Amino acid sequence: MATKGSNHSAARRSQAQTTRRSVIEAAGRLFVERGYEPTSIDEIAEEAGVSRATVFTAVGGKPVLLKTAFDVAVVGDDEPVSLPERPKSRAARQEPDAGRYLALYAEILTEVGGRVASIHEVVRSAASADPDARYLWENHRAQRHLAAGGVVRDVREKGGRLREGLDAEAAADIVWILNDPGLYHQLVHEREWKPERFQAWLADTLLRQLLRDAVTRPAAEEPAAAETATPRPSRRG
Repeated sequence: MATKGSNHSAARRSQAQTTRRSVIEAAGRLFVERGYEPTSIDEIAEEAGVSRATVFTAVGGKPVLLKTAFDVAVVGDDEPVSLPERPKSRAARQEPDAGRYLALYAEILTEVGGRVASIHEVVRSAASADPDARYLWENHRAQRHLAAGGVVRDVREKGGRLREGLDAEAAADIVWILNDPGLYHQLVHEREWKPERFQAWLADTLLRQLLRDAVTRPAAEEPAAAETATPRPSRRG
């Protein structure tokens, strides 16, 4: 039976987690809406409905807030479980067919892009002027390339034959380009593709670019004329 003290401790932990989530979400929103540099800790505190001191104790200063908001966007929550260890990623790696595996990978990238593309643009923009943002940006690029190499190894272990003349290093470079959330931002946020169209295009492109014997689907459906006749101005994030 739970004691009064343990119930009190559990309630405090739950409240602390709720406060932490509120601060992270507030920071992410403001960074996307206003940019990293212009956003102050005081504004984040006000947006989250907490004190300035609570922002620091719950998460940290602006560099930590940016990294945490980015990391949460990548995986979808604040749990200490990396993207490769998430159930959907693990299930994709268990898929025995190389082509189907790439399709599942495209599905995961589309879901991640939907969460991370906006704050990815914040980090990219801030990296040119802020050393902490630059470190986060460069580390993210390195991690994407590392993941790309893992995808190519998975494909080959599943019996996928790379296109003639394409070695593993060049294949990893191709995946590295295609797993960039900036593509989602440009095609979905700026050009207003539907996420489903983006996913179909990405799966098809991965197959065509990597596999010698790729069986590709027809090109993704073009958007209706009404969707492209008057493009809206580019949105931040």
